[in-house]
Amino acid sequence: MKISNLAVYTVTNSIAYFAWGLIGPFYYLYVNQLGGGNIEQFGIAFGIMCFMSALGSLLAGKYSDKLGRKPFLISTSFLFAIIIFSYTLINSVIQLYIIQALFGIISSVDFTINSAYLGDITKKKKRGVQIGAFRFVVEAFSGIAIILGGVLIGKTGNFKLIFYICSILTVIGTLGMFYLKETVRRK
Repeated sequence: MKISNLAVYTVTNSIAYFAWGLIGPFYYLYVNQLGGGNIEQFGIAFGIMCFMSALGSLLAGKYSDKLGRKPFLISTSFLFAIIIFSYTLINSVIQLYIIQALFGIISSVDFTINSAYLGDITKKKKRGVQIGAFRFVVEAFSGIAIILGGVLIGKTGNFKLIFYICSILTVIGTLGMFYLKETVRRK
């Protein structure tokens, strides 16, 4: 039985969205705990991520058109796992800012490449339907994870546990990406 590239991509992204959903809404609480309740530090950390994200987007698109999408998808996913794990090692706001800068760069590359790849693997006449179905599946996994993340943090009070689980799930999802087909011929 042949499995479509879109199906593999949906499964790998569902795992990633599940992992991210575990952290998503609780990230602020973690930063709040780390910074002693200073909302300004959260704003700065998130702003750093956004600025660094803006810088990486243009280069990501340009080089993925030349080098292919799959290497970027795999490498950014592995780097995400490392960055997520790094959150468990930090104990100062300065370290948080550094991780946020790295996260911003990697997330911009990842988002740009993921958007291009999804466009590559969907059929032109069915693109809206296929992307809608893809978004439905990955967002449903994210919603389930948000509920579970809240339950886990509520029961254990351990934010680091969520980051550990997220980094492991990210690696698992990344391994599935090796089965994706490249959509760009290298120039």
